[in-house]
Amino acid sequence: MRSKGTTYKEIYTSICKKGYTGSEAAIRQFIAKEKRLQGDLEDDVTAGSTEIVERKWLVKLLYKPLNKVKAISPEQVKNVVQKYPLVGTLLRLVRRFKEILHSGDKELLHTWISEAVALEINELTSFLNGIKKDIDAVENACTLPYNNGLAEGSINKLKTIKRIMYGRNSFELLRNKLLLLKSRKFN
Repeated sequence: MRSKGTTYKEIYTSICKKGYTGSEAAIRQFIAKEKRLQGDLEDDVTAGSTEIVERKWLVKLLYKPLNKVKAISPEQVKNVVQKYPLVGTLLRLVRRFKEILHSGDKELLHTWISEAVALEINELTSFLNGIKKDIDAVENACTLPYNNGLAEGSINKLKTIKRIMYGRNSFELLRNKLLLLKSRKFN
């Protein structure tokens, strides 16, 4: 309808008659996104490929194995890696880093850092600098069977509650709210 010159208001009125309950602004956003995708498709059609793989699916692959990410197939990953080899390199690096953390071998960690530095990827370099600054802690994470994840999770929850209550919290109110949440969790 938009390509025929129909205004957003007319489109909105038309689809509301068919049961649409959303806003006109949502329609504008949807059409804008479709235009962007259509532009990307036209560029890809000239290259011979028309499949769209969203970035968020690839990001999920950094945290989960491929068989746990339902939105993307092995063939799609293969096509993306073929077109963008850097994506494949990053996926392999992340997978290998996870394996090193679970291996207990800190020498593998130093080898991995050297290989990753050689790639000279700005975002990765920033991560590697962080690792180098606290190399003792990262080595301990590789070799020791325990961590402070439970404490960090509790602190994160406390900070979130404190931010929600910004401007209205005293220590007593924050304490009472945490105790109330804790008691509800166990009931």
